[in-house]
Amino acid sequence: MKLGFRFRMMLAILIVSFACVIAVSVTNYYDAKRMIEQNYVTSLDEKMTLQFEQFDDIMQDMYQSVRYISHQTELIQQIEEYLEGERSYEDGMQISRTLNMLLTMDQLDSALYLYLPKTDQVFSSMEYYAVRELAAGDTLPWQEGSKDPFTPIFCVNRLARSSQYVYAYTNPVCDAEGNQIGMLCITVDERQMYYELLDSMNNIASETYRLLAPNGTVCSAKVTSEIGKKVGGLSEQHKDRMNANTEDGTLLFASVESAFSGYRLMCQSDLSVLTKELHDRQTKQIIYVSLFFLCLLFAAAKLSKRLSQPLEELIHAIDQVRGGDFTVRAQSRQDDEFDTLLDHFNAMVSRMDGLMDQIVYERTQKKQAELNALQYQIRPHFMYNTLNSIRFAALLQHNYKLAELLSAFTSLLEASVQRKGAFITLREEIELVQNYISLQKFRYLDCFEGVYQIAPETEECYVPCLLLQPMVENAVFHGIDTKKSDNRIEIAAWLEQDRLYITVKDNGEGIPKDVQNPELAEAQTDKRRLSGIGLRNVEQRLRLYYGDAAYFRLSSQPHQGTTVLFCLPISHDPKEYQV
Repeated sequence: MKLGFRFRMMLAILIVSFACVIAVSVTNYYDAKRMIEQNYVTSLDEKMTLQFEQFDDIMQDMYQSVRYISHQTELIQQIEEYLEGERSYEDGMQISRTLNMLLTMDQLDSALYLYLPKTDQVFSSMEYYAVRELAAGDTLPWQEGSKDPFTPIFCVNRLARSSQYVYAYTNPVCDAEGNQIGMLCITVDERQMYYELLDSMNNIASETYRLLAPNGTVCSAKVTSEIGKKVGGLSEQHKDRMNANTEDGTLLFASVESAFSGYRLMCQSDLSVLTKELHDRQTKQIIYVSLFFLCLLFAAAKLSKRLSQPLEELIHAIDQVRGGDFTVRAQSRQDDEFDTLLDHFNAMVSRMDGLMDQIVYERTQKKQAELNALQYQIRPHFMYNTLNSIRFAALLQHNYKLAELLSAFTSLLEASVQRKGAFITLREEIELVQNYISLQKFRYLDCFEGVYQIAPETEECYVPCLLLQPMVENAVFHGIDTKKSDNRIEIAAWLEQDRLYITVKDNGEGIPKDVQNPELAEAQTDKRRLSGIGLRNVEQRLRLYYGDAAYFRLSSQPHQGTTVLFCLPISHDPKEYQV
């Protein structure tokens, strides 16, 4: 199915609009989601902070109670009397009753324990197991005390009727001389703490609360099997009081650190539940926009077909013209930009019809020109063959001088019609100059001598064909005095600073300023502006090939001769500067 231009334009506009709407919708969705999460974290912080303050209060009460009780004179005297006396069961029960009396906390299953290292006995404030002797090698998890006095010890209490997790604070009991005679420990039950703090918060299905020790171990949770383990999603090291991070884009882990105990209350939230309503609304919005886009697409197709009808008629007329029918004309049916287009098309077809005869005439002229070109091509070929025939005849007659002159003339003729290309090596250019000089020496009866000082490294450099011949020709015609026998034409070439320098020098009379010869008119010392045909041709070719990268200068002194200096870029590629 071929889509029209207007329909493609409408489709592109609709697609861009649809993409923009979807992009804005998605952006708003993520902005709203981020805002909901931020507000949720803020409210969660407030709720967890208020709840966790109760935990801190309880821990502070335990810490203060164990420190207060460990310094009670009555308890210290009973311990000293027990250690110095008979250590009867009744004495031990008296210590237990004192512990029960001193324990002012009556919540969360709190208990008070006293460990005497000297007798390896533990006294409890509870009525059962009031006095217990430790077995040989048996130790208590809080027996050595806590490294951090403000952080409670979380451990399993084996002194209760059933093993249970407890939070414990310890403090040494010392006599009047400061010697430690016992270790006092106060505990609260983990389950009681959970129901006091976390049970009411775990009623929300998308939230799970856990109490973490400073090392990241779970101390309290709804599922008791998690106690003692570490949960993922929350790093063990926390520098901020409030920590919140997202894992896999769905789970939010937020925690609040206790200012006193160093424990953390962590909440694991399912963000998909939190943003479910927003996600459902976003999905509905995308569906509605997609349906609206399809309706617009159908309307665009209908409108495009109607608007493109004049264009289809124009295409049909163009096909007829392409088939050779220049009488066809497109009909305009509506006054719009297509009307102007059809008028221009009809005018163009009329002009094309009028130009057909002119094209036929030009093709006829072109064929005639091609025939003439073929005839011009055969003429140099005929001339080369004729000159070679004369040269061979001279060789048969042992006239070697004439044969040499004909060979030199053939080489010059071949170069003049560009048979060798636009650029040739300097060695080939010097050979052409030698051929030309040999012809002129024959003409002037050897009254001058050609001297060549060509550096070997310059011979393979490419220069424009017939660059030096016009300069040598001027030197022969205007610098040679036939009455003298010491005439010289010196040609030198050398490389200097990545440039190729060539000079053509004669020892003639020089160029007077008032010379009227058309070949040398307006040639001034140290001037590059020349009007002679040969010199002007060389100047124009240098400018055409090299631009400002090459130049030549002509200098002349009366009665001393004339020197032409060429400065060219070094080139080893015949196509590097070819136009």
